[in-house]
Amino acid sequence: MLQRKDGKILLLFMGFLIIYLLPGIYGHTPWKQDENYTFGVIQAMHETGNWLVPVNAGEPFMEKPPLYYWAATLMVHLFSGVLPMHDAARTATLLFSVINFSFFILLARRVFRSESLTDYRIWLAFAVYISAPGILRHSHDMFSDTALTAGATVALYGIVGLIRQEKLAASALWLCVGTVVTLLSKGVFIPGVLWITLFLSALFFAQCRTKAFWYPVILAGSIALVFILPWPVLLYIKHPDLFIAWFWENNVGRFLGFSVAKLGAKAIPTRVPEAIMLFALPSGILATLYFLRHPVNCLKNQDEFAITLFPLLGIIILQMSATSRALYLMPFVAPMAILGSQLLPTIKEKTLRYFSYFSAVLWSALLVVLWGIYLLKLSGDKRGWLAPLERWLPAGYEIYFSWPLFLFALAITALWLCRARLSGSLNPALRAALSWGLDVTTIWSVAFTLMVGWFDYSKGYEGVFTDLKSHLVGLYQANDCMASYRLGESEAPMLYYFAGILHRPQKTFSKPENCRWLIVLGDKLQPAPEGMAFFWEDNRPGEKRNNLMVYREVSGSNG
Repeated sequence: MLQRKDGKILLLFMGFLIIYLLPGIYGHTPWKQDENYTFGVIQAMHETGNWLVPVNAGEPFMEKPPLYYWAATLMVHLFSGVLPMHDAARTATLLFSVINFSFFILLARRVFRSESLTDYRIWLAFAVYISAPGILRHSHDMFSDTALTAGATVALYGIVGLIRQEKLAASALWLCVGTVVTLLSKGVFIPGVLWITLFLSALFFAQCRTKAFWYPVILAGSIALVFILPWPVLLYIKHPDLFIAWFWENNVGRFLGFSVAKLGAKAIPTRVPEAIMLFALPSGILATLYFLRHPVNCLKNQDEFAITLFPLLGIIILQMSATSRALYLMPFVAPMAILGSQLLPTIKEKTLRYFSYFSAVLWSALLVVLWGIYLLKLSGDKRGWLAPLERWLPAGYEIYFSWPLFLFALAITALWLCRARLSGSLNPALRAALSWGLDVTTIWSVAFTLMVGWFDYSKGYEGVFTDLKSHLVGLYQANDCMASYRLGESEAPMLYYFAGILHRPQKTFSKPENCRWLIVLGDKLQPAPEGMAFFWEDNRPGEKRNNLMVYREVSGSNG
């Protein structure tokens, strides 16, 4: 039950989510690599009404199940009248991130057996969680992992309740919801680890070997299957080859390794340990240290069992897998943050105080630099002081002043300046963690409020393909088509979105049989194929590789 003080805390929590999530989710086009193909699928689903097979720029894209695409397509239907299509689609990310953070608070409260939201341990864990670079970055991205992470947190909340025999019906419901969301977001890995964690609880706790435990568990699993099975079954019935591509190649093949050469993301032995240290910083390090200090107690404690075993099993499996990326760790950061945050109160108060001073100095300097870059760019930077940043922030971009964005960034900065007064009476560990978490959030939010257009100019493809479109005016006819050679899953959907051209892939660098145009992705300009002439070349500002080149037929018209 919520207490009176909880209402004020919830208001602060919602205000924080606005500052944390809105900058970076809205105001920019899809960015390479995951956002481009994700949006390609969403656009195709919106235009064709085909909700069964994910299609990216005309090609089936069976890497992930379609739950995130479904949610984003619904958002496009709801909000594309007031937002650009890509921003409307990214509203799905906002939805799943809000769910994830909200259930994180509920999960922490359940693990700590807190009477109310005023328990400092909840917010200590939350401060640790939001500080993780992987969470900060990817909670804003338009891709399936945001739904996957939210589903994992929801399921963990249910699992902890079931192990403790607490609110069994509701806990079983959340386990069911989390299972459906995780499997239909990205496949069998995360729901598999969740259910293995649940099954293994029977080895550690007597109450998990009773009918009272297994009845709601079996019911939750059965209902989850009712919602999960229609998509893969229909896919198998109508497109058995695509079902094999999804289940066998993208799930089994990625783990065993026989499809890695085709699909990419080959595992490196150091990648998962690096992700624990850096992607999940500080959650991964703190959780590792806490577990090494209390390995047996973590597994014997019914409050900590699930948040210990779930990431432990997941990390072991990821380390064994033939494919890996740092972001695969994303669903495991939440339990690691809750587990590891319990180590912070054991640190000496003097050490925590010095850490807070270090955090204040470091992030204050960065904030001053950030505002300085913005003001210099706004003034024209006549002395060229921003030249060293041109590799990441191209000088060719002209920044525009916006009063609403300026005032929003100024308000965030003012709140940050008041943080010492707001946190002065807090627990020392919470004060230190909040200092770092709020500092990181401030830098991110101010940067993505003031300079998101500049970032988009560098990372997006709008300028590239709108330039191609302008060059094609009067030359590219209504009955024309454009073949492609080595055009990637990121570039192809952006060609369609910004230039309105749906490519036709071919396997050789040669004159197309049925098209007058050929677009090529490569590092160097190649001599035109016989019967064609070079027409156009461009790339994102500052990028030296992966140039886009277009060739035009000169010997006649084929179609």
